[in-house]
Amino acid sequence: MPTYLIASNEMMCRTLVRRLEALGLPRPIRWRAPQWLQETGPLAPTARTADPLHGGEDSDPADVALIDCSGLEGDPRKLLDQLQARLAPRRWLVLSDRLDAALIVHAALLGASGCLAVPAPAELVCAATALVWAGGQCFPRMALSLLPASTSNGIGTTTPT
Repeated sequence: MPTYLIASNEMMCRTLVRRLEALGLPRPIRWRAPQWLQETGPLAPTARTADPLHGGEDSDPADVALIDCSGLEGDPRKLLDQLQARLAPRRWLVLSDRLDAALIVHAALLGASGCLAVPAPAELVCAATALVWAGGQCFPRMALSLLPASTSNGIGTTTPT
């Protein structure tokens, strides 16, 4: 299953693709602009390409996904909803320049494996991606205090009695 990198910044994407390939993430690594998620239907035929920059044809579900919500107009939670509906990645990491409690909680409830504030060095993004790919989670420390002590879906912190 491929790895998807959903971001607008082409320079960042080119750098990350090279570094992520060196980590041995599932290939191919496909780069898409956020607007791609807005196309109708899961893996819409109009999105299929053989462009090497974009990583080939979209025919497989995602194993790993990185989604950069930075610089987007509107609510980034809508973009996360579109990612989940379109690709339903097994593991995914949210990058954002406006990482707030609402975005972190929404991402976690959708099944994201982590959130990372950007700008961040490429090494940090790659390390977080490797952790997520290995089955770990990568949320900011502040996320521990965002939800009540006990929830029905297992997300949250517990307090000793």
